[in-house]
Amino acid sequence: MAKNKGVPKEDIAAIYYDDEKKEQLIFTKSQLINQLSKICPKIAVSFDKVYEKEFRELSAELSSILPKQFIGFKEVVDEKDELRVCCGSLLRNASNTFMASTDLLRNGFRFQSGILIRSIIEMCATVVHLLVDQKAFGDFQSDKLKSTYSVSVADKQVPLFGKVWGLLSKFNIHVNTNHADWYPMNEYTDKEEVPSSVILGILGYSLLLLDIVTELTFFHQLGELNYWKQLDKPGMLQFIPPAESRTEWAKSMLDRKPKNS
Repeated sequence: MAKNKGVPKEDIAAIYYDDEKKEQLIFTKSQLINQLSKICPKIAVSFDKVYEKEFRELSAELSSILPKQFIGFKEVVDEKDELRVCCGSLLRNASNTFMASTDLLRNGFRFQSGILIRSIIEMCATVVHLLVDQKAFGDFQSDKLKSTYSVSVADKQVPLFGKVWGLLSKFNIHVNTNHADWYPMNEYTDKEEVPSSVILGILGYSLLLLDIVTELTFFHQLGELNYWKQLDKPGMLQFIPPAESRTEWAKSMLDRKPKNS
């Protein structure tokens, strides 16, 4: 959008006239390019400044998960463990989706970032379903396994799934009044902005789930486990709920209120 009347005709998408204000606005064909290549980098810089602590927290946590996925996946490939190779691929894609969601938020896409978190939760839930139900792998391979059902299955093993799914459903998954709000592509100025705080909090919880499910998938390959206890029966595990300190910062983001509340 520009006020410059010197814009070449071939670059004009639309022209808006306001007779009362004697104003003319020219919409160019380069709006997508300008937004992504010029405006978003400035928004990202502001995010890095305002949410430096949270950004580093997410990075540190993801960095502790990726080696587990790399080592575990490498070994199950060598062992030709078809089920866990599939689970490992799902988890690695979930990790990339986490990075994509964080990048969207960092570049100003407050609302759209949350939509990707749904994929993270569903992929993690599918992994749990595949590991606890012998019939599920065949259904998955024939594309008959419903990821939304897998969430309910996974929640019985790791109750955090229900909590995160509930948070995400309320804010982002299903079309509701939140979808009718406008989330402008502005630079970040402080931590009182509710949409970004909510997404950061849910990202924190989704990363915790990714860590929990990664350990479940590769417990044979990993030494010390943080969220699972191996029982006397081979291959049997008991879930150990994480300490409250593990989710403290994410919870604080979800509890954050706007200045005027």
